[in-house]
Amino acid sequence: MELEYNNEPLFVAVGEDAPRAELPFVEREAITAIVYDPKTKKYLGLKWKKVDWETFITGGVEEGQTPEQAARAEVLEETGYKNLKLVKQLPNFHAQFYHHPKGVNRFAHFHSFLFELENDEREVVSEDEQKNHDCVWLSPEELDKFRLPEGHRFLLEDISKGL
Repeated sequence: MELEYNNEPLFVAVGEDAPRAELPFVEREAITAIVYDPKTKKYLGLKWKKVDWETFITGGVEEGQTPEQAARAEVLEETGYKNLKLVKQLPNFHAQFYHHPKGVNRFAHFHSFLFELENDEREVVSEDEQKNHDCVWLSPEELDKFRLPEGHRFLLEDISKGL
């Protein structure tokens, strides 16, 4: 469900990911990173293993980090890809949902970025991260079938306007 918060879109999850009425919200500055490989014309997605989620790369902004630094750190941590070129900062959005892995209602304030992969150079991803999700490269047609959250779909619409 799309609403508005501070003149920016607010997406409230429904179904299994809907916020739990008995829990307070934990607010967090967060990032969404969309990584595009211009050689293959595919986008990088995550298929989560412990929850039924399909997403772009997401994570929190830690103290002392800028949102762009957080986005680059999350891409490296979750996928191992090191060399990214920032294409553009995407619109901010907000999301309220039940974060299954953390067991909390999350009120996330997302800063979002579109990166291009400069090359295939990667670091090894930690075993803990490998237990969380699989990285998948998706063509635009495959991405249409990927079950992205509403906020991530909102970002794809913004990207498609620039094509």
